[in-house]
Amino acid sequence: MNPKRSYARAPAPLSSIFSPKTRGESPEEVGARGGGFTLPGVIETYAEYYPGESDLVEVYVNGAAADHPTSCRAAEISRKLLGLRGRIALRHSVGVPIGMGFGTSASLALTTILALFRIAGRGISLMDACRIVHEIEIECGTGLNSEAGFLSDGLILVLNAGAPPKLRVDSIPLPRNSVLIVVAAGPLETHRALSRGDLDMIEEVGDRKIGEILENPTPEIFLEKSREFALETGLATKRVQEIFRELERLRLIGYAQNMIGEACHALALKEDAEVAVMRLKEVFPDYLVKTFELASSISSSLTS
Repeated sequence: MNPKRSYARAPAPLSSIFSPKTRGESPEEVGARGGGFTLPGVIETYAEYYPGESDLVEVYVNGAAADHPTSCRAAEISRKLLGLRGRIALRHSVGVPIGMGFGTSASLALTTILALFRIAGRGISLMDACRIVHEIEIECGTGLNSEAGFLSDGLILVLNAGAPPKLRVDSIPLPRNSVLIVVAAGPLETHRALSRGDLDMIEEVGDRKIGEILENPTPEIFLEKSREFALETGLATKRVQEIFRELERLRLIGYAQNMIGEACHALALKEDAEVAVMRLKEVFPDYLVKTFELASSISSSLTS
């Protein structure tokens, strides 16, 4: 029997700051307050369904076979919900580094769900899909409320943690013609931030900095307080601080660390981004330096 094929696309929900809320009795109550940026259209999933074959799930990320936990779990949950009996092949195209705070685990889960529902000829609302993604991320230990990045765009604030619809999201208007520059050195081991004491400290600092952002919610303040959060919690490694020092010398709106990874992001106007990128590539030749457009239908900036 010929396979059925489908396609789904999603942004990467990059995180800049977070305050973990992990004391809930159920996955619906667990999550994180915080905020970050959505990088549009950088995650694509091509799904193939072979009815009549064995119930296998095959996952490929950028052409290489991978046992990605959120993709596999999303496929199994979708299979049960949709009654799909047969082999499923998922081919993910990921345009950002994995494991560096870009929220790719959530994006892979979401696109898997959307693609398989399309194959089955069934509809699902974005809110319902995000509720499934939330549960998968909690179960797999890959993220806390990354799905908030699918429910808005641009510069997102997560005000209430937990699964949708408990999750409450707001956003900060971005300057017109602004782009996000990413400098990615490598993944960051997250186990050191998982002890109860570290989580308590991170939650306290995160809530304090988020409160300061909400007192004056501008992109400049958001990035300044997110950077202070990285430094005060000790999540900013030596390599991250080296990137910070170079970013400080450039003409930027602001900059912060990816949560959690040895990677940084900087908001800049398009006319300043080219010079900044050239300089960063010169100083950090072994790091990924890339510019991303920011999808936002609402903007705000000064004019001369």
